[in-house]
Amino acid sequence: MSAPCSADAASPAARNATRVGFFMAGFGLSIWAPLVPYVRGRIEMSDALFGSLLLCIGIGSLSWMPLSGVLVNRHGIRPVVLASVAFLALALAAVALTDSIWVLGLALFCLGGSLGVIDVVLNIQGVLIERETGRRHMSNFHGMFSLGSICGALALTLALSLGLAPETGTLLMMALIVLANLLVARGFLRDRAPAGGMAFVRPTGMVLLAGALCFVVYLAEGAVLDWSALYLTERKALDTALGGLGYASFALMVTIARFTGAPLIHALGTARVISLGGLLAAVGIAIGLFTEHWAFALLGYGLCGLGCANVSPVLISSLSRQQIMPVHQAVTAATTIGFAGVLAGPALMGLVAHYASLTLAFGLVALMLAGLVLGSRRFAE
Repeated sequence: MSAPCSADAASPAARNATRVGFFMAGFGLSIWAPLVPYVRGRIEMSDALFGSLLLCIGIGSLSWMPLSGVLVNRHGIRPVVLASVAFLALALAAVALTDSIWVLGLALFCLGGSLGVIDVVLNIQGVLIERETGRRHMSNFHGMFSLGSICGALALTLALSLGLAPETGTLLMMALIVLANLLVARGFLRDRAPAGGMAFVRPTGMVLLAGALCFVVYLAEGAVLDWSALYLTERKALDTALGGLGYASFALMVTIARFTGAPLIHALGTARVISLGGLLAAVGIAIGLFTEHWAFALLGYGLCGLGCANVSPVLISSLSRQQIMPVHQAVTAATTIGFAGVLAGPALMGLVAHYASLTLAFGLVALMLAGLVLGSRRFAE
């Protein structure tokens, strides 16, 4: 049985803390992007070595995320969030200050690991809040993460453009993350499993299916993030300097859809949100493939973001309604499986593009998104 959530899960303080936590997690993740040129300039390394270092972020996430449910079971949500924020701050400081490749690799590993734990634990808190209040909040929570990602990149970019040193700018952003989480710390729940609860539970079929569907959505996001610019510039004759507009269109629609999606989710229900979202995302990718002009391709990536936006939030929310597996472990397992798609997506795209074509690779992504229709039937309410 799932662990009972603490009485304050329905309080405004808990909801606000979850929103701030998600926002600052996205904020912290996006700080890395503006730092890349400065890190490359400070530490001499080949492109191959830098690519290997980037894997440390994903390896850290996948290594630490499975521990999230165990930590929450034993210590509660609040200590785990605050400890992870401390690790995140230390990792960002090391990234900004070190001139050692080994320290940079360790810092990126801890960056990915701490953000992975924060993501899982905040999803656990979000599920507990939804169960206690009887209302859907997860899309809004995930929307705060998307908004935080945009604001973090813009904030550090602005600081750097005003002449602030990268080290100073990063430490300032780090201080904002720590301060924001401390200000809302009382809203992080103390929920934990009953004494003697099992640390690990084998995921049920429904939890594995939720994770697999999240995997497809995250794979699509990773594909658009890493490959849309190349596809737009090489196949749609978009200027190289504007290649990032593909992912920008995707991310913008994800953010808008998550903040405005609650009424639609309430009206359609979980299964229809998954199936219609998958179909809309698949159509968006198809438009990007078959249209000749880059403007319509941007529209396609925006539609893909619109379709994907609320699929993972409703899948995570659905785990509160199963009674076989404790909520902490269920959310941990599904989120970890889903996140693997962010790492697998770009790699699989690269393999298909190498042996066939990038067009075929995006076509396979569209087919996988359309396949969400089949998996959605298990989530009918």
